Amino acid sequence: MSASRQRTILLAEDNSIIAITLEDDLAQAGFAIAGPFASCSSALRWLDQNTPDAAVLDVSLADGPCNELASTLTQRGIPFVVHSGYGKDSASAEFVGAQWIVKPALPGAIAQALATTFAAEASYE
Repeated sequence: MSASRQRTILLAEDNSIIAITLEDDLAQAGFAIAGPFASCSSALRWLDQNTPDAAVLDVSLADGPCNELASTLTQRGIPFVVHSGYGKDSASAEFVGAQWIVKPALPGAIAQALATTFAAEASYE
């Protein structure tokens, strides 16, 4: 992959203030944003036609738990970072292995987690 290609991040967050803040933080870190999606169904519809480089998702959105969304991302080999008010110990099987950042997170924490994810991927290529 070219180092100059902007990576696209699917952002699934139903709290508008958090979504706007994350969108700004990720854009400032150089990522292109798909979303933010406030529902699992809208994120899944987008995934029907698109493939992000990674995703940031809450465990639950406006239409319920994000288990199917997390499972779809995993099946497609798309890494994701969980940004949730729930602790990792409450996670269902679909979220195992994801980086977990508890809300509220410091500015830049999600972008740093994504950078770590991409660095780990690059070390396996």
